[in-house]
Order: sequence, then structure tokens, then C-alpha cells
Amino acid sequence: TSALRNSMYLSRMLTEIIPIEDLLADGSEYRDGHDKALAITWSLSAIVSTISSSTLIWMVLRSPQRLSTIHHRIIFGMAVGDIIFSLSAANYNAMIPSDVDYISWNAQGNQATCSMLGLLTVLGAPMSLFYSCSLNIYFLAMVKYNKTDRYIRTKMEPFLHG
Repeated sequence: TSALRNSMYLSRMLTEIIPIEDLLADGSEYRDGHDKALAITWSLSAIVSTISSSTLIWMVLRSPQRLSTIHHRIIFGMAVGDIIFSLSAANYNAMIPSDVDYISWNAQGNQATCSMLGLLTVLGAPMSLFYSCSLNIYFLAMVKYNKTDRYIRTKMEPFLHG
């Protein structure tokens, strides 16, 4: 019956203008069920990720070498990026503008919180990704090409952080 309902809905969308009340009523099942579960799961995993990355930073800063090794500096940057990105996800959709509460569960924010959410996402996700790539390049240079720490520090590391 679900497939039949979807095909009837699609044919109705193509042939007539659907009142906003019908669209909102059709989306409420998704918003209150699936979207809520997705937001809670996403936020809980982001909280665990924030705790894990904070622990990693704590371990790096407490080690005898601290940030004196290339490996520790890359790990530190990757953990900071992960914390920034996880902070954007660990809000149970509360930073989404309340204007769109008919689409998203728990939308309680405004335009400023939405902009902050976007900034954290745009800064954190690529930062984490690029530092992960930098860690791979670092290990490739160390293991496969037998480059020294001095060579990597002087010739490669500025690009690994850039």
C-alpha cells in the first residue's frame, strides 16, 4: 500500500497544486519518527567522537614529546578538526531555525545559530579530512620512501598543515 500511496502522491504532484497543509501532514510521520531517531543517533555519536578526540589531545599534550613530533602535531590537528565538526553535529537539531520545525525535529534555533552550525561544519569536516590525508602522506613518506624526520619537517610538513 505504501508504493501505491507514493505513486498516487507523485501523480498528484505532477498534475495539481498541493496545499501546504497536505505537505506538512505527509511530512509529520517522517519528522516525528525517522528524523528524530536520526538526530539522536547523529548527536550521540558526535558526543562520543568529541570525548574521544579530547582524550587524544589530552594524551598528546601529556606525553613527554608533546607537540615536538610531526606525528603528534598531525594527530592534534586532526583531533581539533574532529571536535569542531562534532560540535556542529552534537546539538540534536536544536540549532536549526525554528522556522523549519515542520521539516526537522527539535528545530529551535534562528538564523544566527544556523550560520554558526554551517561555519562549524564547513571548518571542521574538511579540517579533519585533510589532516587524515596528511597523516597518510606522512606515513607513506616514512615507511615506503624512508624519508627522515628532518626532511619531512622542513620540506613536507608546511604543506601537511596547509
